[in-house]
Amino acid sequence: MRTGSLARRLSRPIASLGLAALVPLLLSPPARAAEPVSPAVTTSGVHFVDRAGRIVILRGVDVSYQSRLAEKVVELHANFARVRVPWVEIQARRGRFDTGELRSLDTFVAYLTAHHVNVELDLRGRELPRWVNLGRFHVRHAPAPRGAYLDFVRMIVKRYMGNPRVIGFGIFNEPRPALGSVEGSLRLDRQMLEWQAGIRDAILAIDPLTTVFFNVRGGALGAEACFRCAGFRLAHTVLDWHDFYNGCCGSGLDATDDNWVPNWSATHNQLSTRYHGTARNQWLNLAIPWRRTHLLGIPMIVGEWGARNDDVRNHVYNEQMEEIFRRQGISWARWDLDCVSTFGLVSHGRLNEQGRWLASEILGTG
Repeated sequence: MRTGSLARRLSRPIASLGLAALVPLLLSPPARAAEPVSPAVTTSGVHFVDRAGRIVILRGVDVSYQSRLAEKVVELHANFARVRVPWVEIQARRGRFDTGELRSLDTFVAYLTAHHVNVELDLRGRELPRWVNLGRFHVRHAPAPRGAYLDFVRMIVKRYMGNPRVIGFGIFNEPRPALGSVEGSLRLDRQMLEWQAGIRDAILAIDPLTTVFFNVRGGALGAEACFRCAGFRLAHTVLDWHDFYNGCCGSGLDATDDNWVPNWSATHNQLSTRYHGTARNQWLNLAIPWRRTHLLGIPMIVGEWGARNDDVRNHVYNEQMEEIFRRQGISWARWDLDCVSTFGLVSHGRLNEQGRWLASEILGTG
């Protein structure tokens, strides 16, 4: 799911706004660069495993480091946090990284590390820094200009590759071409993977021990893509699937498993305040990436899922999804801890009804 920078800024105390001085940092190597270390959790076949090779099920939450809600991750009893890191905030000016933002990110990650929470740094580039030159190629074919984005990616990987609790990096949240409304196709999926392949390789060239999380196209499309055709190598990768399907209509996807039927609006929880889906339909949808990743021999994670707080039947959705996750041994991160979202798990500084339910479920399955 996408988030707006205005809402993020409003969630921060005014005293923190605009006070972090922007100073030039060396693009390579950054001052905090370290040697790669073996992460606390890695991948083996279709599973996440710890250093002893034991299977680990990641259960956690999506959160912005700007939210200052790290302690709520621990209160949820989560063993995993998918922490948003927006390019536009970290590198608002060409060739310069915002040291104030990086200090905030360091503090957030350090707190989670001290509490043994595994972290994916969810790199986000949909909102572009103003200095980025879009160019015609970006406008027609790519989520962002890759060369400029790679400077940001490399800096983040070098900064955190020495932390064993930072178990991986997301390439680019929900990549899609800047074409507006467009139907999916294997050609378009391949285009998105070709764009991401160079980033995947760059991350692993810096830290060959880490894990790379990726979406194919958008949050929940492209599972049937031809990875080999796109030059996208699958070693050390995890398919990140975002599941806000409302369970209305079979699998919710067409015969190619690449377009929503009848459309996105009719099949998603974002626009519903009365969930009416079935557990069977939820599994028909989630089985698509689950079977594909088992065929490919890589893990999957449901990196975003949830129902609105004002959905009068969100408890039905929650119970259906948790049962599927438990039965299939699927790792997940719930959207979203931040309090500015209609999906937020925190209200007035405390876990709300859905937040408390989530905490009890994690504690009961941990």
